[in-house]
Amino acid sequence: MNLEADSFQRHLAAGKLAQLYVIASDDPLLAGEAADALRAAARDAGYTERESHVVVQANKFPWDQTFAELRSLSLFASRRIFELRLPGGKPGTEGAAALRTLAASLTEDTLCIIHLPELNKTARAAKWAATLSNAGVWVTIRSIPPDRLVPWLQRRAAAAGIAIEADAAQMLAARTEGNLLAAHQEINKLQLLLDGAPITVAAVRDSVADGARFTVYQLADAALGQDLARAMRVFAGLRREGVAPQLVCWSLSNAARNLVQLWWQVDAGKSPGAAMQDLRIFRQSQGLYQRALAAHNAASIRRVGQAAASADRVGKGAMRGSPWQALYELIVLLAEPARRVRAPTVGVA
Repeated sequence: MNLEADSFQRHLAAGKLAQLYVIASDDPLLAGEAADALRAAARDAGYTERESHVVVQANKFPWDQTFAELRSLSLFASRRIFELRLPGGKPGTEGAAALRTLAASLTEDTLCIIHLPELNKTARAAKWAATLSNAGVWVTIRSIPPDRLVPWLQRRAAAAGIAIEADAAQMLAARTEGNLLAAHQEINKLQLLLDGAPITVAAVRDSVADGARFTVYQLADAALGQDLARAMRVFAGLRREGVAPQLVCWSLSNAARNLVQLWWQVDAGKSPGAAMQDLRIFRQSQGLYQRALAAHNAASIRRVGQAAASADRVGKGAMRGSPWQALYELIVLLAEPARRVRAPTVGVA
């Protein structure tokens, strides 16, 4: 069974639990809340104990020992929750076999919860993932996209029993973008500080530090999505957080190379869908690439390719220049094809 956040809540409310759940999400707050709700329902159903494991390295995790202990304990232990966290989303050969065995040997006295990041289409098609999905309930908890963050904050504040002005919600969204946990914590803090009074712009300005936490993937998505303002905000955040320019370059260059190859394949007559499938572009990113295709032309695509190559050389030290300046210029060329920027300057430290 495959569920998303809303249908998962209805499933729990129905009161009939499965023996196996997979919670797949890239957002720690939403995934944590879903797991908390599931544990509460399990406790109500009589699962009083809990055992938890984290797979740091799949090839070093004691899969056989862990699941052997699980099966032996089930003969005499009280009902309990067994949780397995797989942050990397890849169990490896031994782990995949162990998970398939687990799915085939579920017992009524153990409720299993597998925590995964949100998997792409290829990973979901793997035999171990399909087996888990068929044997239990696969719950996908998606992150809140930027254009839905303000309404989410308003609902979250209302649930906490406090009103938030529209402009205040907009400011809070800007200052905590990409970090729902930080946004949730700020609402709770403001609720205490304001003693039930509405959250205003002034309150947010005075109380909320710029807590945004960004990833290189958000940067690439913003640039491909033709949102230069957001791309520059993420770019500045990554620099402020001390992310290595080589990592930023890897993500941006990968996006640029995909876009360049996609453009020329489509220009040669291949359909965008077929070209993206050939390039193994994730389904979640295909809309962004479609938007970039519509914005670019042959000349701008050539400039993107040249800028990506220059940024890569500067980042590796094969060409003198500022890695951050080279990345800035690549972002601009990706996100605003009509704007002309100079190539990275050779000799600039």
